[in-house]
Amino acid sequence: MTTSTFVIVPGAWDTPATMEPLIEPLGSAGHTVIIVDLPCGDADATLEEYADAVRAVLPDDLANVVLVGYSFGGFTASRVAVEHPDVPLLYVAAWIPRDGASVLDLFVVGDPFDAGEEAGIAAFDGLVLSAGPGLCALNIDRYVAAADPSEQGAIRSYLERTQRPQGIVALREKWRGDLPSSRRITYILTTADTLVPPESQRVMAVSVGADVVEIDTDHGPFREQPQRLAELMIAGSR
Repeated sequence: MTTSTFVIVPGAWDTPATMEPLIEPLGSAGHTVIIVDLPCGDADATLEEYADAVRAVLPDDLANVVLVGYSFGGFTASRVAVEHPDVPLLYVAAWIPRDGASVLDLFVVGDPFDAGEEAGIAAFDGLVLSAGPGLCALNIDRYVAAADPSEQGAIRSYLERTQRPQGIVALREKWRGDLPSSRRITYILTTADTLVPPESQRVMAVSVGADVVEIDTDHGPFREQPQRLAELMIAGSR
């Protein structure tokens, strides 16, 4: 059996702990997991610095490496994938770049921070809060309140452990350059996603010629169905 090293790029606000539910199902199948620690907490960090964090943990031998981009991590994974077209690329509920557009342009159809930081934060209607100059944070209270009451305690605990402030500069940075032409690209589409609309995911997958597979979860498949997600990641790596 061929074993792979999955290099996982988390999304905005995410600490590496966000992806920890994947370690056991991938590891028990004989695979290695590397979760990238992005410089999210650096207000001035650019996408190139995010990519540097990935480059720093890539094994010297890329023969069995699989690059994985989750959510906003799709931007960073795409940047590194352009440099390594022989490395299989997996997107999980990911934002795939479009030339001249930032992730904010894709998410809210424009950059609300053009009108200033206060206006930018306000545009998210309480879902995002200021975390200091150049930083924003998820409003955990709002996310917990929207959850099933029976799951609110577990969700709060999980979010408090896995989320951190996010630099706004990276969210505003517009993509310039090529898109990946990896020898294999798979997009794992989350069919019940309330953050990245499933139809938008499908359109983005087509833009890079990705094979699409589906998982019936919201935006956090690693938390909701880690075993099934691991199975799809393994299948997409072959």
